[in-house]
Amino acid sequence: MSNDYIKHPDVLVESLKNGWWSVRLNRPKSLHALDEQIVTALYSTFEYLHQNDLVKAIWFDSTTPKAFCAGGDVRKLRQLVLEDQLEQAKQFFKQEYALDRLLHHYAKPLVVWGEGYVMGGGLGLFMAAPFRLVTPHSRLAMPEINIGLYPDVGATRFLADRGTIGLFIGLTGSIMTAAGAYSIGWATHVCEQGRDIVLNHLTSIRWKDYSAGDFRAIDDTLNSLHRPLAAGPLQNSLDVIHSVCRGQDFIQDYQSICGLGNARSDWLRQASENLSNGSPTTAALTWLLWQWAKQNRSWNEVFSLEEEISGWKIQHADFIEGVRARLVDKDLQPDWQKKSFQNLADLFKDNPPFSESVDSWNALLRQYGILK
Repeated sequence: MSNDYIKHPDVLVESLKNGWWSVRLNRPKSLHALDEQIVTALYSTFEYLHQNDLVKAIWFDSTTPKAFCAGGDVRKLRQLVLEDQLEQAKQFFKQEYALDRLLHHYAKPLVVWGEGYVMGGGLGLFMAAPFRLVTPHSRLAMPEINIGLYPDVGATRFLADRGTIGLFIGLTGSIMTAAGAYSIGWATHVCEQGRDIVLNHLTSIRWKDYSAGDFRAIDDTLNSLHRPLAAGPLQNSLDVIHSVCRGQDFIQDYQSICGLGNARSDWLRQASENLSNGSPTTAALTWLLWQWAKQNRSWNEVFSLEEEISGWKIQHADFIEGVRARLVDKDLQPDWQKKSFQNLADLFKDNPPFSESVDSWNALLRQYGILK
């Protein structure tokens, strides 16, 4: 194989049979966390495979069943900000979103095996593929509320696409099982058989038997392997979610979800606890981005805005403090910048997340009194 792409020890690329290639994340100690070098190598690899006529379809997974990818390396990002290496921190997001954008517009079939944890930046990669496989052991979430960041990597749109269920998941960082992920269309197939069995079925496809094309061939094969699961906590909580999270008033949604502390369901109580203990600024930003993305934004618009918002958010005190409390000192006692607020605008006084280039976002901030 030629050296037409950037090689990286934590990204394993292999030619399989029948036109299939595999790309595997290989950073198991950090649950395959993404940093700038890995996302740059992935971008180069996927670009190369896209242009290589010998490549018919791509299998994307990790080398361990514990996680596909648990997210970005936020500890490293925090350290860069503390060391005043802000441009390098921003470069990570630029590269990460370039990779996400490439995969959302990919013309070749891409199958992602989302076993174990699929979170944050890992969920961004997962959601960019047309074939998104989960197993009974999969756990999916955008848990940025806990660290003072916000659901990015395209979640601005893929949360809004799921209506108020998406908003609830974004605000609470709730973990979804395979059943929940499938029920809202985040996963396309549930596979109870192991990775090797599923991959063997795919690499044995007789392409010539499918006049409707390669995507149909893969879809038919995966449909034959799909096994529905019993309803999980998400499906069992839909009535409550719709009653507490309406997407019309931030304070009302915030207080109603925080008020679920006495719910019968462990899952709903955990959701309440996550939001109650999470960064209020992250919650408000998540709610605003959901409002903005309801207006059918393109992926290019989404990633352009997210790149600006991320550059703003990593300089916010809540990001530095949130990562410290959860991942550095691990005391789980974050001291958030704003603990009391009467409305959305209170959370952004003196530091609004305005955009240099996205006028529709600034118009929304003006609508809620955040920008004058």
